[in-house]
Amino acid sequence: MDHYLKESILSERMNYIDTSQIRKMFDLVQKLKNPINLSIGQPHFPTPEPILEAMHKAIQEKKTFYTITQGIPELREKLVEKFQKKNHIQTSTDQILISSGVSSLLLLLFMCIVDPGDEVLLLEPAFLMYRSLISFFRGKEILLNQNFNSEDIKNFKFIKLKMILFSSPSNPTGYILKKDQILALAELAEKTGALLVSDEIYELYDYEKKFISCGSLYPKTITLMGFSKSYSMTGLRLAAATGPLEIIRSLTTLQQYTIVCAPTPSQYAGIQALDVDVSDYIDYYKTNRDLLKKELQSFTEFYEPEGAFYIFTKTPKNIPDLEFCEYCINHYELLVVPGRIFTNQNYWIRISYAVEREQLLRGIEALKKIYKNEFSN
Repeated sequence: MDHYLKESILSERMNYIDTSQIRKMFDLVQKLKNPINLSIGQPHFPTPEPILEAMHKAIQEKKTFYTITQGIPELREKLVEKFQKKNHIQTSTDQILISSGVSSLLLLLFMCIVDPGDEVLLLEPAFLMYRSLISFFRGKEILLNQNFNSEDIKNFKFIKLKMILFSSPSNPTGYILKKDQILALAELAEKTGALLVSDEIYELYDYEKKFISCGSLYPKTITLMGFSKSYSMTGLRLAAATGPLEIIRSLTTLQQYTIVCAPTPSQYAGIQALDVDVSDYIDYYKTNRDLLKKELQSFTEFYEPEGAFYIFTKTPKNIPDLEFCEYCINHYELLVVPGRIFTNQNYWIRISYAVEREQLLRGIEALKKIYKNEFSN
């Protein structure tokens, strides 16, 4: 029966999405008693109480039925205010779609835009989901280093560029796209007709105040924002997109037949979330980042992390990332993420510092021993 399922039932697309490279690592993790988890991609702090209270109130008022596909008007109105005041993006409620997390918005975008053979330009290192969706939809991945300039773009010969996609601040490097880079990508989008998509889910984690919303410079941008990372609402599944009306309408039509709508109580919680001050948590992660940078710079190299809550660093002596991650688990109960899921190079790892300070200090001590003692020769 298993053979029949693999060969006959599953679509051909399923051959182009795979987790086998890191499955073995996750199997090893299950055996750990006191792991040092620096792999997690979510804030460690609980969802702020006012958000939970707003959600509880919605449930008590029996607001648990479907909403309209595009999202409740009250949240879209609040998001218009947010986008205009904080992101300097001019938009309207008709140009906003509420969905069940940025991952759902990305899926809708790929369904809406990408046909087999279409080119999608990513900034490398790139969030693993972008790469997986390109493969799943049989698009062609084109990688451009995050430190590019306008001259670098001229070296590419595009045949059918349909989408330009990046996260800023970046997962996995924490890089924040600069104004001249945004303008260069906007020029490319204008020239080719490609859709420019800016994933800004980490926008609040901007430690040196360098973040610029792409849509403030190029109005044709599709901007994605999420509540998961900013307000520690990862399990509540809430996000929004804004951009050109015709694209938002197409995404809304697709959502009607797939996701239907974002969870109703979460939408009411989102209204409250936009008024919650999370600056203390951001300051906490900035201190974590600075501590980790200070310790790592004595024995390895890494991409300069300007935002988000990750550091993307080299393995010692260019040891393959999977081998290194497995060693960390087996010998130190330390969990980090292999970098090959973000880049074609296989000697990087992603470290998350969205953890309690004590956990981070344990991780730093383990990394010191591994880099300086185990792999120093």
